[in-house]
Amino acid sequence: MNQTILITGACGNIGNALAKHWDTQHHLLLLDNDSLALQKLDDELSGDHTLIPFDLWTSEPDLYQTLATMICEDYGKIDALVHLAAYCGNLRPLIQTDPEKWLKSLQVNLTAPLWLCQTLLPLLEKSPHGKIGFTTFDTLGRDSAHQAHYWHGFGVAQAGLSRLIRDLQEESAAYPQLSIIEIRPPWIDSRMTRAIYPDAKPDWGVTEDILPLYDQFLATPIAQHGIISP
Repeated sequence: MNQTILITGACGNIGNALAKHWDTQHHLLLLDNDSLALQKLDDELSGDHTLIPFDLWTSEPDLYQTLATMICEDYGKIDALVHLAAYCGNLRPLIQTDPEKWLKSLQVNLTAPLWLCQTLLPLLEKSPHGKIGFTTFDTLGRDSAHQAHYWHGFGVAQAGLSRLIRDLQEESAAYPQLSIIEIRPPWIDSRMTRAIYPDAKPDWGVTEDILPLYDQFLATPIAQHGIISP
C-alpha cells in the first residue's frame, strides 16, 4: 500500500538508507536541514518524493505550523511520521557543556519531535492507519558495550524523549486511531556514532541491518503502542 511518510533527518545514515529502501514503495517527504545533502539524495532516488529543507534547531514554533499547513495543502494527510533527526557530538562531562550545544541538544532531540507531533497530528488523524515512530538510542547502559555517562545534553534529551513517548502512548485516548511506537535500533557504524566513538567496533552493524525494524513499524496495526527492537 502506497503511503505518505515524513522522515526527519532524511540525510543522516538511517534516514538516507530508509529513503532508498522505501523509494519506490511510498511517497516520501524528506526533511533535513542540509539542502545540498537533500539535493544529492534527490539524485539517488527514482520514486515519488518531496524535499523539505527545514532546520529543527533554528525554526520557531510558527514555522512548524506553517510546515504542517503546506503539507496539508499539498497532500491532505500523513500516514506515518518517522523521527530520525538527532544531534549529539562527542562525549563530554555534563558540566562542560556550553549553552548553545545544550539548547541545541534539547531542541533537536526532544522539543522538535513534540512540536512536529503537535502540528502534524491533524494530518496523521486523517489517515486510516496513522502512526508515529520515535528512534531512541541507548544512553542508559542497557547495552553493556556503552557507558551510561558523559552524554551531556543528548543523554538528558533521550531520557526526556523516553518519558515523552510513554506519556503519548498512555494519553492515546486523545487520538484513539494513532499508533505510537518507540524504535530501538542496535549500535551501528554511522557518522553520528563515529562522532561519539571515533574508532568503530567490530560488533557495530551496518545501517541496512536495521531497516526491517522500520518495515515492522510501518506494518503496525491501528491504535497499537509499544517498542520495536531486534
